[in-house]
Amino acid sequence: MRRTARIREATGFSSLEIILSIALTSIAIAATSAMFLAGKGHVVMKGREVETTQAARAALDVLVRDLRLGGACLPVTGEFISLEGVDSNEQDEITTRTGLTRPDLSCIRSATTGMTTSSDPTILVENSQGFEAGMRGYIRHPNGTGEYFDIVAVSNSTSIVRAGVLSIDYPPTSGIYAIDERRFFLSTFTKPSGDIVPQLMVQIGANDPTSFAVGVEELDVGYRLRSNCNPDCDVVDLPADNSEWQLVDQVLLSITARSERTGPNGVYYRRKFQVAVKPRNILP
Repeated sequence: MRRTARIREATGFSSLEIILSIALTSIAIAATSAMFLAGKGHVVMKGREVETTQAARAALDVLVRDLRLGGACLPVTGEFISLEGVDSNEQDEITTRTGLTRPDLSCIRSATTGMTTSSDPTILVENSQGFEAGMRGYIRHPNGTGEYFDIVAVSNSTSIVRAGVLSIDYPPTSGIYAIDERRFFLSTFTKPSGDIVPQLMVQIGANDPTSFAVGVEELDVGYRLRSNCNPDCDVVDLPADNSEWQLVDQVLLSITARSERTGPNGVYYRRKFQVAVKPRNILP
């Protein structure tokens, strides 16, 4: 009996015991690996959610800020409208215009002191302080009409030099305004991998458009009018004419952003934000 026990102790584990232990170890490793991969996938998706949310919010914050300032320091009478847009389903464009200010926060604007002819590039003004080459300008006729122009130089304290020609002559006391004009629209670019990525672009004045927020794939803009407001006001995709633009009370923005890469299921993570913005001054 003692000899048999010693032989059994010397032989160690049986084949069945070894197989069972290997099977149990494999199951444990598989379960742990699955939990690790699931946790890693969750972290990756959370990172893409944060990235996508930040892109959408950053784009929306800038649009809301610019729209709320729309019309500040600019004409409040006549045909001037601080907004402009293009309706293209969920690929809309919107342009917002705000008057520029000097370091002391006074509006950069003046009035002409002589006749401004359509062909003469020099505009004589009461005070050219704050106007600079490269700025966008607006000249307003006393009758309320006006047009945009690009400033190419400020030769002295009482004259501004513009590019191109004007459509009409402008008499003395016509208003001159420096404008911050921003156009927002969607575009795409192709990565070295061949993937096509959507992005929100911004064009400031006559400068080249630049990428502002990567991942923004939809921009839908609507306009709430002060008409037929019983019980709800009219909402249009785009005002039909200048008189309808003057009825705009709110701009309705909808932005959708997507993650840079797809998730494990091959689907992009998307985040959509909607907000109503009341511009500061778009009334005649």
